[in-house]
Amino acid sequence: MQTESIQRTLYITGKAMESCAVPASPDYRIETLGDPDLVFSGASGETTRHLVIFLHEEDECTLAKIESTLVKKGTFHRIILVGSESSLAALDEADRRRIMHFITRPAGAVELAFLIHKAFSTMSEEQWFNAERIQYLETLTDMRQDQEDLITIGRSLSTEKDPDKLLRSILMLSKKITGADAGSIFIVEEGESKEKHLRFKYSHTFSKNLPYEEFVLALNRNSIAGYVAVTGNILNIPDVYKLSKDDPVAFNSSFDRLHNYRSKSMLVIPMRNHVDEIIGVIQLINSKEYGNSSRSTGNEAFEVVLSTPEDFEVKVVQFSPRYEKLMEAVASQAAIALENNRMLKQIQTQFEEFVKASVTAIESRDVATSGHSFRVAEFCKEMARAINNDSGEALSCVKFSDTAIKELEYAALLHDFGKVYIDLAIFQKAKKLFPKELDNLILKMDYLYRYTEMQYVNHEREQLERALAQGRAPEGLEKIREQKELNLDRIRHIKDRLVSLNEPTVTDEDPEVVLANILKEIESIECRNPDGSPLIILTDHEKTNLLIRRGSLNPDERKEIESHVTHTYNFVSRIPWPPEYKNIPEIAAKHHEMLDGTGYPSGLKGADSIPLQARIMAIADIFDALSATDRPYKKAVPLEKTLAIMKEEAKRHKIDEALVDLMIRHRIYEKIHKDLFRQAE
Repeated sequence: MQTESIQRTLYITGKAMESCAVPASPDYRIETLGDPDLVFSGASGETTRHLVIFLHEEDECTLAKIESTLVKKGTFHRIILVGSESSLAALDEADRRRIMHFITRPAGAVELAFLIHKAFSTMSEEQWFNAERIQYLETLTDMRQDQEDLITIGRSLSTEKDPDKLLRSILMLSKKITGADAGSIFIVEEGESKEKHLRFKYSHTFSKNLPYEEFVLALNRNSIAGYVAVTGNILNIPDVYKLSKDDPVAFNSSFDRLHNYRSKSMLVIPMRNHVDEIIGVIQLINSKEYGNSSRSTGNEAFEVVLSTPEDFEVKVVQFSPRYEKLMEAVASQAAIALENNRMLKQIQTQFEEFVKASVTAIESRDVATSGHSFRVAEFCKEMARAINNDSGEALSCVKFSDTAIKELEYAALLHDFGKVYIDLAIFQKAKKLFPKELDNLILKMDYLYRYTEMQYVNHEREQLERALAQGRAPEGLEKIREQKELNLDRIRHIKDRLVSLNEPTVTDEDPEVVLANILKEIESIECRNPDGSPLIILTDHEKTNLLIRRGSLNPDERKEIESHVTHTYNFVSRIPWPPEYKNIPEIAAKHHEMLDGTGYPSGLKGADSIPLQARIMAIADIFDALSATDRPYKKAVPLEKTLAIMKEEAKRHKIDEALVDLMIRHRIYEKIHKDLFRQAE
């Protein structure tokens, strides 16, 4: 991620300054706020502005105008409004959202320093999350474009019969995918003497219309293309002019000198046929991806022109390592295109990589569950092979062909594809309340505590004043203080109970009873807002969530989670599967159905209603969900307990008992590590 300099400035109006002794700090500049259109002009270059703005309710510059100006400038900012309690109450909802804090009295330096530090800290976090989101979306966009281009190549394989046109198409798309400015294709040929050589078959450069003619290279390690053709190794060279004597290859710069071109980064990939014989080489030159902008369009190969020596230094970057495998697949397609009898197999391989790349992209949204679909797919394949090798009577009539196992694998890889439509926050919900909801509830309990404390303090003061006026010793103070401590202790206890009730763990206590007692306690303690209205401690939404008996999801959230199966089916059904894979949508759609009819989405009942492949996937899915390393809402369940739970579910006729028995007898779980395919956190 690109590092940007940050300019921190605190703006304050003259009227606000009268109520706020803003402390100076080397961390930010302090300036007087004038015309927003002039003051908030954007910083040049890569400087990002973080602004804290102190306004007074009597200032002519409105919150709406400030907000409008800053949004247009794309500036991070926080507004602190100074005024009276009546002006606070008069703020409309839009203005309330625009301010971070409201000061109704002269504020001290410590309080202001805290507010200012908090404002700058939240802006830094906002900037970081924005940059992360942008980078994540850029990566997904680029991967999606790559996948679309790969599909285009696949279509070319099935429609283009002219090998020369096909090579040109493959090279053009290869450059588009990787952002390469130039590229060439070499083909291994056998001469009349049976000696093999490399033929420079086709080349193209975007930045210059360079003349190319076919020529022949010796098939040895003396050239970069020859080295790759002989060894089969992929070369990803950052700068061919910086190759040392210790490197296995050397660069011949004669072509560059002749045509005033500058070859820099280079990605060279061998083309292999079905017997692992290298039949050619794809050579890509000068990746321009991200070279001239922080935002990728996916069309840098076409859009970025290299015309000056500075362009080659600034706009050319090393080819991304992820393109090594991707371009290796493209090169294999080229080989298959030249060997027409291998075309169908390569299309299948291409599609499988597409599926895996899509699943990887989706699972990267949530690190806690990453690798789940891949582990479930491996688990399903091992179960199918175990069924083929099992001598037990229950499954003796079932045999999976290689095609049927592949069908099951695809269904397992895609079984959670529909989760891309689900709010990520719900997947990551670790407690009954979201963190901000719990923080808000705690804040209200703290307010109740202070309000109650102040009520008793005022009562004590009234007693003292009354006794002083009557010239006698105060009475009943000890009782007041005892009542105060008693009620404050009750509030602390209620707060602890709410925090405990927020935990998703299963307990013997009935949440309804616990919450009813808490509400009864709260109702017996008076608490009012600053405007005199009663303070509502627990909203209906919070009550609904705290009444959850198991897990952290309320009924609506659980329903949304369960809808991922329908989304998966709708997506997978649109894929034009060949006949041998026609059952994939049905298998993926029914992996959450239970034999006793309590599953979803259709509540199917009985083995006849649920395909064997879906029952296999249900076991794989449940096992991985229980045993995988920490999910946000639970710890990994030990193996013995996981197996015990699954046996119990089988006895309750929820999952297939014969399949659970087979899984345990063949120790399938030992073949799939619980962290397999997990992405780095």
